Amino acid sequence: MTRPWEKFYSEAAKDFDLADMPSHTLVDLINKAGAKFTNRPALTTILPNGATGTVSYSELLQHANHFAAYLRDVVKLSAGDTVAVMTPNCIDFAIACMGVAKAGCVATNVNPLYTVPELEHQLTDSKAKVLVIIDLFGDKVDAVIAQTGVKQVVTLSLLDFFPPAKKALIGFVMKRVKKVIPSIKTPHITMVAALAKGKKAAQGIDIASYSSHVQPTDTAIYQYTSGTTGRSKGAELSHQGILANSFQARLMTQSVMGGNGETTLIALPLYHITAFALIFLAGISDGGHGILAPSPRPPSNLKAAFEKYTITWFTGINTLFAAMTVEPWFDKKLFENLRFCGSGGAAQQTGVAVRWNELTGISINQGYGMTECCGVITLNPVADNRLGTVGIPVPGMDLRIVDDNGVDVPLGTPGEVIFKGPTIMKGYLGRPDATAESIKDGWLYSGDIGVIDEDGFVEIVDRKKDMILVSGFNVSPNEIEDAISMLPGVVQVGVIGVADEKSGEVPVAFVVTKDPALSADVVIEHCRKSLTKYKIPKKVVFVDDVPVTLSGKVLRRQLRDEYLA
Repeated sequence: MTRPWEKFYSEAAKDFDLADMPSHTLVDLINKAGAKFTNRPALTTILPNGATGTVSYSELLQHANHFAAYLRDVVKLSAGDTVAVMTPNCIDFAIACMGVAKAGCVATNVNPLYTVPELEHQLTDSKAKVLVIIDLFGDKVDAVIAQTGVKQVVTLSLLDFFPPAKKALIGFVMKRVKKVIPSIKTPHITMVAALAKGKKAAQGIDIASYSSHVQPTDTAIYQYTSGTTGRSKGAELSHQGILANSFQARLMTQSVMGGNGETTLIALPLYHITAFALIFLAGISDGGHGILAPSPRPPSNLKAAFEKYTITWFTGINTLFAAMTVEPWFDKKLFENLRFCGSGGAAQQTGVAVRWNELTGISINQGYGMTECCGVITLNPVADNRLGTVGIPVPGMDLRIVDDNGVDVPLGTPGEVIFKGPTIMKGYLGRPDATAESIKDGWLYSGDIGVIDEDGFVEIVDRKKDMILVSGFNVSPNEIEDAISMLPGVVQVGVIGVADEKSGEVPVAFVVTKDPALSADVVIEHCRKSLTKYKIPKKVVFVDDVPVTLSGKVLRRQLRDEYLA
């Protein structure tokens, strides 16, 4: 097959070879980083008030070793057992995930905002035997633990690696004054105590023996899909697949990388594979300093990070970029050291990208990916960033646009995006039926509708299930959202299709605005200038918030439930 996109690759990208990867397992990665970068700051947790805790590379490796010893010699886990990690961005997350790998076990990352039924499903489906959970959400443990196979609960705090005085003061306020840390009746141990037990157990033990059996193709993580339609499924992601995706992304962004590691603000949740592979692991491999923001909501939570550190890399989602541009603290001087901004998850609206570039001088390089491929599939080249597209396939990936019969469609014709490469999941855990539906002859069928141009740049039109059928015409909600986003004053927009007697369905737009004078008539008139008649929203509803997933995708079903019931 022809690969027109290769002309945009660097020479290193053109020569992509798995053999050139610096590491092929997570164990190898953390061992090399800990030995090479020793006393460099590896990770810093920063709170909205500017308080921080930091660990070096050697400390990160040491803590990972001790957690591995705790899992294998104290809890008595066996190789291949599952450990669930349920926490927002913080140092403990990295220690837990790296410790699980060094223990020769498998991690499953859990969204800390999950409801009890969602948590129960993932714990039981993954057969988790240990749950590592942040104390802020520890009350969910009591409601779920009896229905699972979990035999040990480890609680952690955002403050675990903060200076003692700061930890004591903030901890007192959180627990006694604001009372945001619930009590847990279920027997548990703190992460600090678990590490102490692991340190003691590790004396005279060869930690490397725990993972000596691990091969690059072995499963490293059961990464659960977002579950916006039905119950989430666990994608089996291999060590090599995860690290290959990190390597692919680095090859695409070499031109804006410094020579001594990046200072990266990690605002996207690490329990999502994109942030885990492309931001966290890639940063670790280069000796970078990851600034961990537990939550980017509200965007003012990030102000202290930009003020305190020289941030060179920042990756977000459309809604985050949009919200930041209207923050009163947003100052170009805080962003003057940025070299790269990336966007993924949901479609990056052009209007937001333009405003961000005007304010910071930095373009947003949009990419496209899936949990099932360890993160990114396509990414815009730094030197040829084309707004409105998700870029070109990353090195080592093949991509096609096909019709309902799996036959390639002509250039510029919409069809389903399918892809093949070294990052494709091994399959869905315990779901051979679902695996067979998604992977055919080595090609993963995304369920996304896209087009590809003569240069190999891809535009994602929409999800199959989200297309609006107006009088027999397929209409993309993303296209309408992008058009409305260009209107001054629009902060956020979501579009759905609703039933209509005359047209079958019609688009309805839900708009969040900072301009009280903005009216539905103005929005519709704006759409008339850029959209064909049948794509123009039939109705515009102004709302305080558009519901989105944590990856920024509009929850269209929730829009229908909340506003059209």
